[in-house]
Amino acid sequence: MLVVTALGAVPRLGFAQRTTSVVRGVVKDQSGAAIPDVEIAAVDAGRTARTDTAGAFTLIGVPGGTARLSVRRLAFEPLSLEFDLAAGDTADVEITLSVVAQKLTGVMVLADATRRSLLQGFYARRKLGVGYFITRADIERRRPITLSEMMRTVPGARLVPTNFGESVLRFARTGRSDCPPQYFIDGVQVWNFNLDDMPPGDVEAIELYAGAAGVPPEYNRMRSNVICGAVIIWSRIPDIDAKP
Repeated sequence: MLVVTALGAVPRLGFAQRTTSVVRGVVKDQSGAAIPDVEIAAVDAGRTARTDTAGAFTLIGVPGGTARLSVRRLAFEPLSLEFDLAAGDTADVEITLSVVAQKLTGVMVLADATRRSLLQGFYARRKLGVGYFITRADIERRRPITLSEMMRTVPGARLVPTNFGESVLRFARTGRSDCPPQYFIDGVQVWNFNLDDMPPGDVEAIELYAGAAGVPPEYNRMRSNVICGAVIIWSRIPDIDAKP
């Protein structure tokens, strides 16, 4: 659901500013609660913004005319929206996202020791040297705004722009831009996922495999597209000290 209110042009702006517009607003769920870390992209302008803890966002430099927005957040149904936007105007929008129910494998967390064991496989595979591995320390040193920024130093990784103003990960080894890697979060296979659906602050570690040959056997599953590579993301566990 999208509600749009045009507020009118702001006076005394330069010509370049008058020819573009501003879109600001809030994103909520169906119960009316604010949703943080939602990615809002102005498709034609190549501009992106993320909602804050109050669900608010601001997009500047949006061309007047038909504004096209792409709205994405993990666990919510993505939206593509269009509405009329006059040049030089500021539009207030209210967007409602619907929760997507995804069946996941059940995990019982018994104690801190059990939680720490989740990353033992990560560090064991890193010692073998097959694949590329990113730790929490790497993320904190880089301090990326989006998770895809961490891919710029990964050998063979490419960030391919889409028509929705976002970037998707592809591995050069496949030679194809239409070959998305398979994603796993905490060992669970997920679909229709993009790296930037998960905030960097929620990530403890990442392991990347450019093709099916290097993917660990437990993740090389039937009916998955690991031939295009695999990305295994481990969510952050506060104060964890699992590194051997």
